[in-house]
Amino acid sequence: MNSHYSSFIALGKSIASERGLSWDLPLDEQGAVHEGLAWNLNSCVGDVASPTFCLNNFGADSRALAIANAERDTRGQDLLPLRTLSPAWQDVIKAAVVEQLFARRNTPGHVAQSIVRPMRVLATCVEKEPWAITPDGVQCVIRVAKLMQASGALADRVVGVVKVVFDGKHLSDFGQIYPFLDVARQKTSSAIRARHTWSIEELRSDLEKRKRDARLPQQRAFWELVRIVMTEKPQTFLDELRFSLLRIMIVTGFRAGEAALLPVDWKRLREYVDSRGQPAGESGGISTSLMIRHFAEKQQDEESDSVILRARLQPVPEMFRELVEESLGRVATLTEPLRNTLRLQCETGRLLPWYATGSLVPVTEIFTRIVGNPLWLDIDCEQYIQRYRDTFDPSVLTEIYEFQQLSQSHGRTWLAPKLYQFGFRALKAADRSGFSLHFRRGDGSLIPRGASVNWRETYVQVNEIEEYVRICLPTKVSDTAPLRMENGLLHPWELLFNYPKRPLSEERGDGLCDVSRYMAVGRPGADLVRFAIDSRHTRVTVFERYGQTANDRALRIGSHSLRHLQNTELFRLGVADTIITKRFGRRSISQSYVYDHRSLAEDLEQIELPQEVEVMLGAKTSTVAKLIKCGKARGPIVEAFKRIQATDGDMAAYEYLVAEADGFHATPYGHCLNSFTVDPCPKHLECFAGCRHLSATDLPENRQNLVQLEGKLKLALEVIKGRPSTSIGWQNQLDHAQKRLAGVQKLLETPAGGRPFPDGVDLSLPRQRGVLDE
Repeated sequence: MNSHYSSFIALGKSIASERGLSWDLPLDEQGAVHEGLAWNLNSCVGDVASPTFCLNNFGADSRALAIANAERDTRGQDLLPLRTLSPAWQDVIKAAVVEQLFARRNTPGHVAQSIVRPMRVLATCVEKEPWAITPDGVQCVIRVAKLMQASGALADRVVGVVKVVFDGKHLSDFGQIYPFLDVARQKTSSAIRARHTWSIEELRSDLEKRKRDARLPQQRAFWELVRIVMTEKPQTFLDELRFSLLRIMIVTGFRAGEAALLPVDWKRLREYVDSRGQPAGESGGISTSLMIRHFAEKQQDEESDSVILRARLQPVPEMFRELVEESLGRVATLTEPLRNTLRLQCETGRLLPWYATGSLVPVTEIFTRIVGNPLWLDIDCEQYIQRYRDTFDPSVLTEIYEFQQLSQSHGRTWLAPKLYQFGFRALKAADRSGFSLHFRRGDGSLIPRGASVNWRETYVQVNEIEEYVRICLPTKVSDTAPLRMENGLLHPWELLFNYPKRPLSEERGDGLCDVSRYMAVGRPGADLVRFAIDSRHTRVTVFERYGQTANDRALRIGSHSLRHLQNTELFRLGVADTIITKRFGRRSISQSYVYDHRSLAEDLEQIELPQEVEVMLGAKTSTVAKLIKCGKARGPIVEAFKRIQATDGDMAAYEYLVAEADGFHATPYGHCLNSFTVDPCPKHLECFAGCRHLSATDLPENRQNLVQLEGKLKLALEVIKGRPSTSIGWQNQLDHAQKRLAGVQKLLETPAGGRPFPDGVDLSLPRQRGVLDE
């Protein structure tokens, strides 16, 4: 143990004590924390959003242990037992959790997935205390993590924990471990990567290649999504909400979480008047503009809390105003019964606030309250069902309820089979949990277990059924905890997109969910959209449900790519970067350029040259001039242009450029700024062989070509060295391959726009004659 480790643990204990967290948690034999004593990470920071993350297990990771033991068995080593982690490992995990939650203010989900889990895997596979780990031991853990998760995400998180926690806090006696790990970190979405390997026939002009195009939605997927949400009729109530959400995300560029958490009080109007105080519309301007009040994400600074909602306003372009008002207005009407239910539950603290606590309620009525299915009678309601699916008007549900009440009073109908299933399953679930649930007659007397039950005349006591739901059906309990804002609390009934939780009768049974009587109301979140369109989840997407062809049904789209798309289109249309930054609620202009995925040609379109200059230069020379102006080109021609511009003025420089305009070429390895008017390329397009005219680019296909070439040259070197010889030809082959490999590697290391071989021989100049030349 070293002083850094001791100080880190002492800091963790101090923070935990200030926050009222018990450091010494009682564990069972497998390392699980006793029920009710685990750290609820969401509650620790006042986050009520689902899902809930808890620190409740300090045992070895079973999957990691199985893989590690399989490797140890092949090497003849002793197997590791399934055990509770050592006290030292438990302490370092707790200290890392409280430091990440309260000092760094990271979210509970990040702490659970990116800190706790990789640290448990590390502790499982390393037979040493935290201060004694070494790079060799961590390498073994990384190998196990890659086998646990094929995507490599878990292995990357193990490396991240080593870098942030162990190296950042100097916990290991070895010193810094991360620099000795021979492992490539996973590329994030911000990394530049080629979509696929281009063949010679598929290589196109570098100017047409978009930057970081993996962040943008596929064109076909985007237009199919637009077709679905704009023209298709939703089949379920939840799909109606999802369609509206997606329409709003398309026209506003909101993140999934920002769109889902829109409040009912979203609408803001701003009025404009002219100098006379009259509406500006009468003078040719705009009298009113629409703005959306929303809760913007990523607005916190270093000292603020990441779970507090921050209200912001986003202007709505006039062309989208009608669509936004119609979509959000309809959602407000459809979800009003759910908001009323949720408000009653929050104000009373009860699940069934419509009834007195000790009153008796018929099972036929409780069935709809808990299950959501409005049909408790076996009758033909097809006309009502079709009407409801056409409009999702809650008044149709009232008609269905009244029609069944009238039919039941006449006694000419049978009960629905699902009501019988509900009753029998409720008894079994209550027995399994040890809870006493009783069915009663109309006078309140108990119906004995095993006795024949007439479900038409069977009742339940409200307080018992509420307790049954809390114990046996926790997923049916509404989300009633308020969200914290900068200046108060946001109650869940104030959200626009509240939805019925687990409406299985509608989502799985092709039935209906009575939102006017259903008791389980969920607080909306980003998953409401992500599950519907994203390929990373296994639920049925809107493409699968509404796609017209097999190819359409296989499409997927990332919810955040819609934000990238709108940002890029605004740049392409010439909107000022300051306006784009303000529209998306960013703090700096540089953040907007991270979302800029225009091709180089689209970038150049926004660069203006004087009209008379552009006419004089022509199309190709104008492109070269724009490349120079935006700093995208390097080389001798550029240097000469700037030198002439500085000494003789712009016109002289442009006249020079007219004569040398053909000296710009896009090669498979970068940009070439040499004129081939008289002589062909002296390097035969082996730009990487020390050509001083070569300028490096950040285009993914250029890098892909260089990486492939590097691999081929390394393989050639191995073949040459594997057949040693004393001949001059063998040595020439070796020197040739080594020089080309060194040139390729230097080009790969050169930043975009840089010249990898600035001191190379200028082959555009005539060769100096020697004494032996004629």
